[in-house]
Amino acid sequence: MFFALLLAAALPIVSVDEVRVHAGDNAVWSSPVFDDSSWQRMPLDAVPHAGDAVWLRARVDLTSFQRDPHHPLGIQFSGLASHELYWDGVRIGGSGVVARTAVAEKPGRIETQVQVPDRLATPGVHTIAIRASAFHRGFQPRNGYWTILVGDYDLLRDLHTRRAHRAMFALSGIIVTAVFAFAMFLLARRDRTFLLLGTLCLAAAALLISEAWRSLYGYTYDWHLARIRAVVAFSWLVGVQLVALLVTRFPHRRGRAVFLGTAAIASILPFCFEAWDPKSLWIFIVCCSVALAWAIFAAVRRMHGSTLALIGTGVVTVALFIDPWAWVDNVLYLALNFLFFCLLCSHALEVRREQQEKARLQLEMVRRHLQPHFLMNTLTALSEWIEEEPKTAVRMIESLSDELRILGEMSTKTLVTADEELRLCRSHLANMSLRKDVAYELEVDGVDGSRLVPPAVFHTLVENAITHGSSAPRVTMRLSCRDARYVFESPVDASDDRVPQAGSGTRYIEARLREAFGDAWSFRQGRVGDVWRAELML
Repeated sequence: MFFALLLAAALPIVSVDEVRVHAGDNAVWSSPVFDDSSWQRMPLDAVPHAGDAVWLRARVDLTSFQRDPHHPLGIQFSGLASHELYWDGVRIGGSGVVARTAVAEKPGRIETQVQVPDRLATPGVHTIAIRASAFHRGFQPRNGYWTILVGDYDLLRDLHTRRAHRAMFALSGIIVTAVFAFAMFLLARRDRTFLLLGTLCLAAAALLISEAWRSLYGYTYDWHLARIRAVVAFSWLVGVQLVALLVTRFPHRRGRAVFLGTAAIASILPFCFEAWDPKSLWIFIVCCSVALAWAIFAAVRRMHGSTLALIGTGVVTVALFIDPWAWVDNVLYLALNFLFFCLLCSHALEVRREQQEKARLQLEMVRRHLQPHFLMNTLTALSEWIEEEPKTAVRMIESLSDELRILGEMSTKTLVTADEELRLCRSHLANMSLRKDVAYELEVDGVDGSRLVPPAVFHTLVENAITHGSSAPRVTMRLSCRDARYVFESPVDASDDRVPQAGSGTRYIEARLREAFGDAWSFRQGRVGDVWRAELML
């Protein structure tokens, strides 16, 4: 009814807001001279279901109504009923078969526009009579009859399709975002946020199609319950997936609890209201509020991409609270397009940052092993061995070349097998054993060689153990694994009083773990007796 009043105020359209109502069936009741003064007068949207055929009558004054003489006059009826439309006693259209029993009735379309013959479209007062029946609704709606509009027939038809065109425009943006998100997911399979964004866009597209179904294709009124159930279901899916996306995109240990709590509340809300529109509205109010709060939380923590996510969720939530009912009917899809655009840009910028970080890590891995100090010491030792023990020099060259070859193979990878990582460690130990004349050894216990780990992480621990560890002539390091918990131990001198510090090696390990596993890891190290112990939980 609000929409009809808005149209009548802004366009050359007459809205019929009140009607006289009587249950039963009599052909005389369509006549303009019939006296309906004894019939009950009520707002159109308050007409109850009578359990019988029902007649609605109203008079419309077109004395001062202005319309293009080249355009026909039209009448639009919207409601959950089969109906016949009469203009001054002449049947001008309808939909379905009106009857006094459910068996005899054939459901009509939910919305029709009918042209008034030119001979009847004269200035003055005219009588509109509607014969209707509604036995196939499947539920008791709060409003069974929505609008009766009189005006330019072409304009009424345009209004009918305008919303569908707006929906299709919004749908195109949502589908493009979904395609891009799925493409990005295929290029970076570990990034679940792109997968969630893609599925969120598909859910929003399904919601949009469910909403636009009425204006785009139309349907008989017995399908209305199925449509509004679909709208509520997809509203729940969109709202809950939005929260899931932000919780995944900006992780925190309480994220799972927030997501499950929001999903539970959104699941209960539809049972708290009898009317259907508030069900979807309150689902969005709860989910958008939680999404906005999480985006603010991420922005406070200065997480990458949180600013764009905050802008997107902020605009959607503010628009929702400014005018909730207009938001559901008209603003929803444009707002979601803007939100998805912000989230997509946020993800794209994050991918770019991760690629730059990956390139930096690759360069750092090579730089750490080809730094001038390392090469100078290696070449100095090698020149001495060539003069004194050529066979040892050959072994040294072989171990160094093997280490550099493995390093080159790993440099462009985010994850490698544990076997590859252990080969790199043992090649480095063989090289350093010859260089320092120390018997370095690495014992391995419980490590699955096929399991994936970030490149050069264990190798960095081995390097640190050689640089800062025991100065004994024989040094045995140990790497063990139970489930996803790796423990690296190396002996230290009794005089070593180091405390854990975030040096270049530690920063490299943490960056590699973050690149490969997001926040699903932990790394800590420190001295335990005469052993330096590093623990990685993947």
